[in-house]
Amino acid sequence: MDEDAVAGRSPRQDLAASAGPYAIAHADLLADDPPRSRPGPGAAVPALGIPALIVGGYAAATLLWPLDAVAPTVLPALVAAPAATAAQPAWPADGAGATAVEGLGATAASSTDPASIASITKLVTALVVLDEQPLGVGEQGPEYAFTAADRRDYRAYLADDQSALDVPVDGVLTQYQLLQGVLIGSANNYADRLVSELWPNDEVYARAANTWLAEHGLDGITVVDPSGIDSDNTADPASVIALGRAAMSNPVVAEIVGQRSVDLPGAGLVENTNALLANPEVVGIKTGSLFGSFNLVAAQDATFDGTTVRAYAVALGQPDDDTRHSATAALLERTLAEVAASPSLSAGTLAGTVTTAWGAAADIVTDADVRVALWNAQAAQATPEIELGDARAAGDAVGELVLTGPLGSATTTLKLASDIPDPDAWWRLSHPLQLWGLAD
Repeated sequence: MDEDAVAGRSPRQDLAASAGPYAIAHADLLADDPPRSRPGPGAAVPALGIPALIVGGYAAATLLWPLDAVAPTVLPALVAAPAATAAQPAWPADGAGATAVEGLGATAASSTDPASIASITKLVTALVVLDEQPLGVGEQGPEYAFTAADRRDYRAYLADDQSALDVPVDGVLTQYQLLQGVLIGSANNYADRLVSELWPNDEVYARAANTWLAEHGLDGITVVDPSGIDSDNTADPASVIALGRAAMSNPVVAEIVGQRSVDLPGAGLVENTNALLANPEVVGIKTGSLFGSFNLVAAQDATFDGTTVRAYAVALGQPDDDTRHSATAALLERTLAEVAASPSLSAGTLAGTVTTAWGAAADIVTDADVRVALWNAQAAQATPEIELGDARAAGDAVGELVLTGPLGSATTTLKLASDIPDPDAWWRLSHPLQLWGLAD
């Protein structure tokens, strides 16, 4: 019998009144509750989308981030600059010689012994006179009068087998004209006249001349008279080269010794005793001869790769006039040929290396051959000046290399020998701190 039915009680009322810890759920109660919905597939999207956005953002940031913080590193290389070989001068068969190139190291000489220099002494005379009584280029200086007595003296010089020029009786010669007669015609009487106007005698002059030589570092030269007629006017070959340089550094002397001829009052047309002036590259300077011994010091200019080079040569103690000229010319020719053979720094010479944090590398090399004038073991200096900038492709210009020598410099472009590739995706993804400049 159903007691609930007899008592007229509802099962839900009994459920509420139940004093036990658990309530008994009847089937009809479960049937009365509405069904609950199960989560659909879209409910997982918010949970999965956030990590995907993070990963995507990281990938985009690393793959697209500029490479400013990881710019390539440039390492300049130590470039071995070229050097000239030791000089091999064409020494004369007789006597002694020396040769040099202005600004290119020491003089090469076949002997260190002093020898008579004869009328080369007149270079000292001209320099000492101009030191005592200077002339500017284009100036004539004071005038000196000549009389019949001076002409008689001229004839006496000739009778003594000395080199001399006639004078303008009752006329004048300027200081510049007298210097022309001394240096072009090698006139002993003109040299003596100039010196007599400034010093009381040859002994006083000789002291002044030797003091001047010492003050100018020309200790290897000894002077006893203005003309060079005394065999005790001596110098070693290298010192004659030094004297030649000093003479050519004086603009008035340099102008005169380069003149092939001059028309002088009294003397007429005077031909230069230096026959090498027939070569337009020869710019001076002076002959000398005494007692069958012939001397010549000469200077010659030549141009190599846009640089003017001046070579000097001297031949002392030659047997005749022709030989002194040919011996001196041979010395000049060989010396200038050696300068012309100056070694080059070759195209493709390594000047630096570019490296990157991701392992890529490229060499920096010279674009073309480059050289400077060198002689007698002189070396150049190579200085690479690298500016990589945004250059990354093979052949891109990345600066220049300056090759410097004693007489000037030359330049060639520096270029990349190969491409510098960007980092790949994996390197970017795996090195974020370096990309962003947060780590080295």
